[in-house]
Amino acid sequence: MLDAESPDVLHICTPHYLHVPMAAEALGRNISVFMEKPPAISEEQFVQLERAAAKSRARLGICFQNRYNESTGKIDELLREGALGGIRGARAFVTWNREAQYYSGSGWRGAWATEGGGVLINQSVHTLDLLLRWMGEPEVAEASMANHHLSGVMEVEDTVEAFLGFPGGQRACFYATTAYCADVPPLIELECERGRIRLEGEEVTVKPREGEQTVFWGKKARVLGKAYWGSGHAACISDFYRCLVEGTAYQNDLASTANTFRVMRRIYRAAVCRGDTCAAAGGMTGRDEGL
Repeated sequence: MLDAESPDVLHICTPHYLHVPMAAEALGRNISVFMEKPPAISEEQFVQLERAAAKSRARLGICFQNRYNESTGKIDELLREGALGGIRGARAFVTWNREAQYYSGSGWRGAWATEGGGVLINQSVHTLDLLLRWMGEPEVAEASMANHHLSGVMEVEDTVEAFLGFPGGQRACFYATTAYCADVPPLIELECERGRIRLEGEEVTVKPREGEQTVFWGKKARVLGKAYWGSGHAACISDFYRCLVEGTAYQNDLASTANTFRVMRRIYRAAVCRGDTCAAAGGMTGRDEGL
């Protein structure tokens, strides 16, 4: 296809393990790439992608679309204004549903070698990305994971929980599962010095210690795909093309994803496994301090 068409931009929406080799091939031809998450499934792949992007005259963008949700911008604004003070801690929950056919019918999902993991790398990485957007990079990551409801169907995790400790003493609790009965909006709650910010789906609730609670709901945005994925896809893709045309920096470049990728991999390394995920994950220790 690249030989026949010589495209200006390649969109990569393939199975996870193919993202990096395909992107590296295109970047090597100076073809810009817009890639679905994850940017890589291993540290080695991430380094390969960094090197390919550094050598290329083309651009690389990653689809972390929830950064473009209006609700994300509203929380950015609230934190900049500082009326609630600094963040003391946070919690995040993703409770979705994926059944056996989702994995057995794909040919690549549910295997460490091709998906790179389960609920963490696939369904909940966007929520982790937003949590870290507001919290930074943790010093400590402790975690556990399990395959609760699809034992024998897949080798990766359907549930992960993590404790994240940050340099200023802040703590965050993260929980994600695809063993729930429905796909409900993810939840992130930021506990601040003078109040609380709660993000559920795209609804932002602000609860100051003193004063009235307020709720923000952005203008109805165009949704591509399932509503619980967020409404930022169109804005994310449009901004990539705007940056290409104008020659300006794109906020979802590879460097901007490095913290999320590192922490995701740290959680996997730190995870204490239960059930079928243990042997496949390969001897994880239960604690990761700044690796």
